[in-house]
Formats: sequence, C-alpha cells, structure tokens
Amino acid sequence: MEINNTIFEIVLKKNKITKKDFSKYSEIPYNTVVGWRKKNHVPRYAMIILKDMNYRRKLDLEITQSSKKNILISSKKTYSLTENEKMRIEGAFWGTNYTIDKIAEEVKEKNPKIIKRLKGNLPFKIYSKILGKFDNA
Repeated sequence: MEINNTIFEIVLKKNKITKKDFSKYSEIPYNTVVGWRKKNHVPRYAMIILKDMNYRRKLDLEITQSSKKNILISSKKTYSLTENEKMRIEGAFWGTNYTIDKIAEEVKEKNPKIIKRLKGNLPFKIYSKILGKFDNA
C-alpha cells in the first residue's frame, strides 16, 4: 500500500501529534519528516511508528488517570484526620511500614501493640481524638 503525505498528516492531526513530536519520538530528523511532503511519499515504517506512538500516549494517559483514581481512593480513607493528626501518627510509627489505613484497621481490631504505641507517643487529647475517629469510621 502506497502511503502519501496527506494520509500521514491527517493521522497526525487526528491524534494531535505534531511533526516535531513525531520526529523526537521516532528519532527521525525533523527535516526528513518535513521532506516527505515534497516527495508525497511516507515510508511504511513511519506509519508503524506513528501507530506505536499513539498507542503509548493513550496507555500513558490511562496509567496516569488510574493512578490519580488510586490516590483519590486512598485519600478518602483518611478518617477526617487533620494534617497535624496525620503527622503525629506518622511520627509515632516512624521507621515502620505502617500506613494510616493499616493503623486504623489495627486499632479497629484492638491490636494492643498498635494502641500501646499510639498511647505512648501521642498526647492524651490527640490520642483519644484519633481513636474516636478510627472507631467511628
């Protein structure tokens, strides 16, 4: 199949890709990419690279959207803690792999090790406030 420059440019515009971006991605010199217009001929490999570039851009977009969703989901489980409370809890478990969500689960299950650590490292007012938030969540 003969690929002319018109088809190539239509596909570029449809996917919102500039020739400069295509040139960088494919590592084909920009002058070469622009020169295809004069010849009105685009090599087959250019269309394959363009298809790959478009696929990878869509994949990157899906991954970033997915990671944003995960961040939003995990941030919803903050049990309406203030920034100060979060910092205090993180400070109490500094050097461990415990997350706030994991600590909350352990508090709900009445894990004495976790409760003792919270009680020993937090002022009583903050400690009782945090336990109340974890128990009510």
